[in-house]
Amino acid sequence: MLPKKKSATTCKFHSLTKGKLCELDLSEIEGKMCLSSLGWLLTVSKDLKFSLIHPLNHARIELPDGHPNLPPAFFEAIRKFVLSSSPSWTSNYIVMVHGFSSLAFCRPGENWIKVNLSTPILVDLTYYKGQFYVVDLDGCVSVCEIEDGANQAKLRVVAPNFPKEPFGPMMKSRKLIYLVESAGALLLVLCLSNPKICDSTTGCKVFKVPFSTNGNSWADMEVKNLGNRSLFLCTNSSSISVEASENSRWKANCIYFMNNKHVYLRVDMDMGIFSMDDGQIERPFDKSYNVCYKGRHFETSHLWIEPSF
Repeated sequence: MLPKKKSATTCKFHSLTKGKLCELDLSEIEGKMCLSSLGWLLTVSKDLKFSLIHPLNHARIELPDGHPNLPPAFFEAIRKFVLSSSPSWTSNYIVMVHGFSSLAFCRPGENWIKVNLSTPILVDLTYYKGQFYVVDLDGCVSVCEIEDGANQAKLRVVAPNFPKEPFGPMMKSRKLIYLVESAGALLLVLCLSNPKICDSTTGCKVFKVPFSTNGNSWADMEVKNLGNRSLFLCTNSSSISVEASENSRWKANCIYFMNNKHVYLRVDMDMGIFSMDDGQIERPFDKSYNVCYKGRHFETSHLWIEPSF
C-alpha cells in the first residue's frame, strides 16, 4: 500500500504477485493513521477512535477508544500493531500495539490493558507460536505473558542484550531492529546504516533468537542464508516471511525493507532489497511504487499488506 495524502479517499496498491498498480476506494481511512497486520488495517483517528478495516472487502470492526489509564500521547505514538489471528477467520483474537515506551492489548469488546514494562524503549513487536514478543533498543527479546481470563500481562526476558563484545560496533550502526517468524524460527533482523555518510540502510544482519533455555548465545545464532524464503520488513506493518518460487516476482534469500515511519517532503525513501548472497542492496522500485511526494506530510509511509479474505 502506497502512502496516502491526508485528504485523499482512495489508496494505491502495488501488487508484488502481479506487478500491477491498482487504486481502491478507502474513504473510511481518510484523515487517520494506518498500520497493518494479517491483511487488516488498524486506523487511529485524531480523537483516538480505533477501528480494524479490511481494505479489500471493507469489513469494519470497532475497537475500544483510548483508555483512561493510557495517556493520549501513547496512542498518538503507536509504532506497530499485531494481530494474534485474523478476524476474517475467528472472533478469538488479540490486538497488541506498542509505542517506544508503552505496550497495550485488547480483546474484542474489552478495554485496552496496559502492560508494565521493565525496559525503557521498545522497537518492534511480533506474534510467534501463540505468544507476543517484543525487542528493545539493545536487542533484548521478551515474551508477553497474557494470563487466560485475566486482564493483566507481564514481560519475561527470553534472550539477553547483544553483548558489547563482539557486537559493539554493529549495534552502534543499527538503524532499526525487527522481529519476524520465518520457517518456524523467530528471527531478529538488524538494519544497519552509517549516519556519517547517509541515513539510508546500508546492510542487514540476521540472527535466530537464542532462547535462554537452549543455552545458545547471539554469537552462535547468526543466519547467513534464508533458503528459498524472503523477508518483508516495514516500520508500519507486521513483518512477514514468504516462500519464493520460480514464478515469484520477488527474489529468494533477500530482505525487502521499507524503513520510513512517515513521508515528508525532503526525506528520501529508505526502501530496497538486501541480498543475503552478496550483501548488496538494490533500490529498483519504479516511480509507480516509490513515487515523488510533493505534499508537506502524508499520514503514513508504505505498508506491506498480506492478502486476506
